[in-house]
Amino acid sequence: MARSTRSSGSVDEAVIHAIARGTAAATGEAFFDVLVQQLAASLGVKCAWVTEWVPELRELRALSFWVDGRHVPDYRYRVAGTPCEGVIVDRCLVVVPDRVVEIFPRDPDLAPLGAVSYLGVPLLDGEEVLGHLAVLHDAPMARDATREAVLEIFGARAAVELARLGRDRALARREARWAGLVRGAMDGIVELDDLLRVRLMNPAAAACFGSDPGAMVGAPLAKLFSAASADRLARLAARLRQPGREDRAAWIPDGLEGQREGGGRFPAEATLSQFSAGGETGFTLIFRNIDERVAAEDRIRALAGEAAYLRAEIEALQGAGELIGRSQAMAALLADVERVAPTDASVLITGETGTGKELVARAIHARSARRERSLVRVNCAAIPAGLQESEFFGHEKGAFTGATQRRDGRFRLADGGTLFLDEIGDMPGELQAKLLRVLQEGEFEPLGSTRTVKVNVRVLAATHRDLEAMVRAGEFRQDLLYRLNVFPLRIPALRERGEDVVLLAEHLVARLARQDGRAAPALTPADRQRLRRYSWPGNVRELENVIERAWITRRGDDGLDLARALPEAAGEAAGPGTAVAEEARGRILTAAELRARERDNMEHALEAAGWKLSGPGGAAELLGLHPNTLASRMRALGLRRP
Repeated sequence: MARSTRSSGSVDEAVIHAIARGTAAATGEAFFDVLVQQLAASLGVKCAWVTEWVPELRELRALSFWVDGRHVPDYRYRVAGTPCEGVIVDRCLVVVPDRVVEIFPRDPDLAPLGAVSYLGVPLLDGEEVLGHLAVLHDAPMARDATREAVLEIFGARAAVELARLGRDRALARREARWAGLVRGAMDGIVELDDLLRVRLMNPAAAACFGSDPGAMVGAPLAKLFSAASADRLARLAARLRQPGREDRAAWIPDGLEGQREGGGRFPAEATLSQFSAGGETGFTLIFRNIDERVAAEDRIRALAGEAAYLRAEIEALQGAGELIGRSQAMAALLADVERVAPTDASVLITGETGTGKELVARAIHARSARRERSLVRVNCAAIPAGLQESEFFGHEKGAFTGATQRRDGRFRLADGGTLFLDEIGDMPGELQAKLLRVLQEGEFEPLGSTRTVKVNVRVLAATHRDLEAMVRAGEFRQDLLYRLNVFPLRIPALRERGEDVVLLAEHLVARLARQDGRAAPALTPADRQRLRRYSWPGNVRELENVIERAWITRRGDDGLDLARALPEAAGEAAGPGTAVAEEARGRILTAAELRARERDNMEHALEAAGWKLSGPGGAAELLGLHPNTLASRMRALGLRRP
């Protein structure tokens, strides 16, 4: 056996040319098939094969194996104990002119092939062994320069082809892995050319846009994103193109607005990066549809706002009870509440201030199918005009000065539940039009947003004002009144409820007693008479104030001090007396006369207090009214400070 030497003699150029011509047109794996066939024929040997070295298995895998005029597929073998081992290990030409079976008795394939001689050369890529090229014959092969030169020449050619094939395979594997990564990515990936037209996109991106990936090739940005977002991407790409810029990628923190093929839009967050390949530049846009995340964040924010709102409501409603009354007027009201509560009809609740309009709204909600969701209350008179739209419909961050974060409005909080609009008569005209749209369409746009929000809200409204008169005066929309006034409910004033005033007083006394952990004192006949005689311009709210004042000023367990909390003078000053008292004198006052008496009395009290409404010595204290009740009655009666 000889290694790394070549016998002297000239190389038969005709053989080389013949093999070269035979393999010239072949490349890749087809080249190896042609090569071994041409080698066997030109050199006149039994076998010729070219292999690929698999070092981790210490074996050779035949790229092509030719024996006795045919190809043998899938041929592989371990190199240990074979003549090929020296070729691979020593990286040199190995020649075995004769008795190869005797020299390599451990090789199981030599004897079956009738092998006598062997010639092999390594395939090298620098210092790396790629495989080998070998021939085998069933007769001795004397050392011959032609054979050895031919094997080395075409071994070098095979090494180049095998190295290229290895690089192609590695590239194909990387591309397959990359393609798999891109195809399997949950994020949308879009490759754009330098003119920002689609070159390709992955399935996730196509799903977001509702289209087939191939159909989007060549599409401009305007087909994928809203006009504002497409313009933003174009400006960002122009910045990335600027010469001398090191950073070729940019994060888009505020997101983009994608548009689907069949209509509809979705929010997305994205990155845009520039790349160069083959002398061409392009951009890669990676984005994520955050529609579900935004919806989840909106829901979390809504729930947090709802929880905060409910906590405030619970604190404000401690001790609030059911509707109380046995009078005919209250029986009729309660029957109407039972009728309308199970429906989704809008209800307009009217009545004087302090009659319990909010309590009626809560009773309707509690008896409705929406009782498991929130009842959200808005006092239209208490919200500054400039903030009413934001309060009702919410706003986006930056929608106006001071809007430092996104906020849901009351309609969003009440979604699925009930919205109670107290003092609806004080709503500005511009907001009335937007409220009408929500009642008709069930949708609105938050302030500073183009996104339409759909809600399912039942609306209950309340006012002490005459809305029909306001419609005639052009102060209230007639179409909105029709929408709100589907089922009108009028709450009777306390003076119209007869013995209910005593019943309510007893209930209030019992509640105060429970709060203080004491026994509730009984009302004396004088107390009852005093309560009946008073006209209660502030209605139930005024009664609450009087009873609480009487409870605070009581002496020990001797009962209430109603004489101090509701002196006869106050009762007489508040008006000429109740209808019962006037009837005893032979005449019943009309509603207009009662209103005029109340206005005169209130004006006298205001003048006596120097038009000071609240606090010690204020008109509210002189009249025994809550300051809010007094202010509301002043508006209703048209009283203004001179």
